[in-house]
Amino acid sequence: MLNTNGIPSSRIVNTHIDPEIHKTQEAQKLKESCQQFESILWSKLWKDMRKTAMSISGNDKGRPYQQMEELTLEMASEDLVVSSGGAGLWKMLYDSMIGKVAADYEAEQRKAADLEAENEAQGDTQSFNVQG
Repeated sequence: MLNTNGIPSSRIVNTHIDPEIHKTQEAQKLKESCQQFESILWSKLWKDMRKTAMSISGNDKGRPYQQMEELTLEMASEDLVVSSGGAGLWKMLYDSMIGKVAADYEAEQRKAADLEAENEAQGDTQSFNVQG
């Protein structure tokens, strides 16, 4: 896709998704999963960068608080993604997958409408048989 400057961009998504879809339980689960993925990705990246920096400096042996440092990085990563949106990776993932949630939701709605119409048709047939 091209943005307004003619530059390819994966951030522009031309989807026509009902805003109500974003309020569904499935969409909320998808959003949370995408945010967790980005949080884990950032946490892993920062841990690896710190580990590399420590090995270069020679300070990677005998660190008594290493587990606490890793937990702190995990918590900071999660807070970064949830509170400020992170780098937006979760949003790109969400945008790329919400179409499937919307399609499933719309299929369920059509199925329910078809079932309701079928039940009404059967009710009309039964009313006619009782009277006739």
